[in-house]
Amino acid sequence: MGYALLDAATDPARILDCGLVPVAVAATAAERLLSIANALDALIAQHRPAALALERLYFNKNARTAMRVAEARGVVLLCAARAGLIVAEYTPQEVKLSVTGTGSADKKQVQRMLGLVLTLAEPITQDNVADAVAIALAHAQRERFGAAVALASG
Repeated sequence: MGYALLDAATDPARILDCGLVPVAVAATAAERLLSIANALDALIAQHRPAALALERLYFNKNARTAMRVAEARGVVLLCAARAGLIVAEYTPQEVKLSVTGTGSADKKQVQRMLGLVLTLAEPITQDNVADAVAIALAHAQRERFGAAVALASG
């Protein structure tokens, strides 16, 4: 599972931390979920984010994969609730649209746009990390837009 923390107050947003949650390949399902919970609790304690954004679960033809993703999402939601974080969920199409301008972009297009939008020196090549950064960026852009609308309406 990938994670990303952005400083959305800068323009462009700046990646504070990103990577993969370390999970032992030989671990049981319960041990994997515990690893995810421990890693997220540590990241939340270290960075003190105001919100947590994650991908909304979508239908997957592989029931085993869908179950594992649902279990991991449950752990993420629990960690966010324990920390009192605002939770935002985005579909893959919403994330792609926000980052690339089209909801049908492929992973490589999203990765290229992340490099351009965030002015990264090195591209993000790990799919799960790129997904996490894209979700965080989509949330930051949605929050900025909401703030601008509120300011204009106020």
